[in-house]
Amino acid sequence: MPLHIPFSQQLPGSWRGGQVNEIYRDPPGADYPNGDYRLWVGTATIERAADYSYFPRAERLHILLDGDGLTLRFDEPAETVPLATSRWYAFAGDRPVHATPVAGPVFAFNLIYRREPQRSANSGARFVDAAEMPVVLPVPTAGTHLTQILYGVRGESCVESSQGHFLLPAGDTLVYPPAESAGASLRLISHSPDARLLVAHLLETDQPTTSA
Repeated sequence: MPLHIPFSQQLPGSWRGGQVNEIYRDPPGADYPNGDYRLWVGTATIERAADYSYFPRAERLHILLDGDGLTLRFDEPAETVPLATSRWYAFAGDRPVHATPVAGPVFAFNLIYRREPQRSANSGARFVDAAEMPVVLPVPTAGTHLTQILYGVRGESCVESSQGHFLLPAGDTLVYPPAESAGASLRLISHSPDARLLVAHLLETDQPTTSA
């Protein structure tokens, strides 16, 4: 069965720029951020300008869910990235970056995964709104390991699959690890006119990575 993680069961915490909620860690109990974790998923409120945390040997997908925009200023090499709501940016977790909210706090989703030399991996995301539903997500191809994360941004949606039907209100998350994603067709259905889902994924293949 997929993992249904209600908002009430997400682990709250803080960082130098605001608040954070841990949604999912694989494997459970793994040392994060410096240990043997494969994948970490969470949300964060960026309340003030701050340097982002350092994640050695990791890649990061950073998605802005709400707020008036965020400016990311990177070093090594120098780069400035303006991030508007519903946009995302992928970058190395050990690359120095300073974040500045444009006008007041913003709310972001983070997918962070360990860089493994023996396995290549790529992350991605899309938003699905009520007007687009019902939507059927593609089935993973043979020879890949797909982790799918469905996060309720607003309203209420339903996710249907052979494993059952799951209601997903705002703040709740469904995680389909590779064993559950294999051969699973997911159908997304709107339960409210303002429903919006974030569908993020980590796709891994058993071949040496070509990234640094």
